[in-house]
Amino acid sequence: MTEIRPFRGLRYDPARVRADDVVAPPYDVVGADDVAALLARSPYNAAHIESCPGPEGERFERAAAAMREWIASGVLVRDEAPAYYVYEQRAAIQGVVRQRRCFFARVRLHQPADDVVRPHEATMSGPREERLRLLRATHTNVSPIFAMFHDTGGAGAAMAAVAAGAPVFDATDGLGDHHRLWIVADAATQGRLTAALAASKVTIADGHHRYATSLTYLDERLAAAPLADDAPERYMLVGLIPEDEPGLVILPNHRLVRIDAVPADFFDRLGGLYEVEALDGWGADAAQELWSQVQAGAAGAATFGLLDLAEQRRYVLRGRSREAIDAAMPQDLSPASRALSARVLTETILGPALGIDAAALSAGQVQFTANVDETWQESAGVGHRLAFLINSTRPDEVTAVADAGELMPQKTTFYYPKLATGMVFNPLD
Repeated sequence: MTEIRPFRGLRYDPARVRADDVVAPPYDVVGADDVAALLARSPYNAAHIESCPGPEGERFERAAAAMREWIASGVLVRDEAPAYYVYEQRAAIQGVVRQRRCFFARVRLHQPADDVVRPHEATMSGPREERLRLLRATHTNVSPIFAMFHDTGGAGAAMAAVAAGAPVFDATDGLGDHHRLWIVADAATQGRLTAALAASKVTIADGHHRYATSLTYLDERLAAAPLADDAPERYMLVGLIPEDEPGLVILPNHRLVRIDAVPADFFDRLGGLYEVEALDGWGADAAQELWSQVQAGAAGAATFGLLDLAEQRRYVLRGRSREAIDAAMPQDLSPASRALSARVLTETILGPALGIDAAALSAGQVQFTANVDETWQESAGVGHRLAFLINSTRPDEVTAVADAGELMPQKTTFYYPKLATGMVFNPLD
């Protein structure tokens, strides 16, 4: 179903750079201070291309010029033969060091309606336009997107065998996360990986804006001149990971709600669907204890933690039954969508009990964080009156919603760690 191809990657020469200094997080998870620190870390840090500073009318051409200069000086070197690239990450997540492996390949682009490469969330025009301008200037996939596949062909075992050897690139980033890369050059392993993807659809995990950008770029190139069926513009750089990879972690995206006042009948409105238990205590330990109770209810009916930031009160909200929650959900949604914690919170609490509709969500009345400590530390003075702790979305839930041809609510997933920019670039030639 999914067509992938090896490619001649453009990579840092580890003899010319310090690996730790050149990798960077993707553009959409770093703020201005983070970008400044990355730029200062090395004149060759990937952020000089990925998040190039400067006036809007100049910065993308400056990024392209930097890439050309790095190639000319030998800082970046193009591999001689097409290859796949196994990528291993190790990161501390909630106090536990986790490891995961994916591999980089060129993946043929498809419209979402083709049901081959499936999105799980909608995109916004601003980030799409920015990424398109960078792609036009560099003619290169600077950062990969991240996507899951159903591994029935032994891709995981093949990656493990490759990772038994010495990596060609080994970096530790500023967060302490570890990144290693191997070249997959032998035809047998390449064939095994190619066959594994041919038997599966692909579900985008991270990088929806970059994928949409590549589709737009392909349309532009087709409008300018005919393209061969195997033209590189018909593909993009993707990190591909088995859905059942043990290290594939999705963090929760807790909700911070800006509201002038909690309705007087708020708990009465909840009572039909939820049992509400008030808990004593406030602070870091109390928030973590509440989070533990939410996680303990993940296998049952919907369970949420509620922090009233103004009153410094906390509550556990436990769904009375799966059937009652399901009946309260929009029935035009698939069972997979109706079971999502993020969707349940929106449809049974944020909307009916707090009056937060789609327009309010789009206007930013709800903010998001994966950090429990950030929820209780927020003050009512900045407009966050309530915080809801929510269970993580599982990879199989993401796939099930994609199988149903639907999209998830905003910020339903937070995959961690993010794929680093700078492990390998994909020139579109």
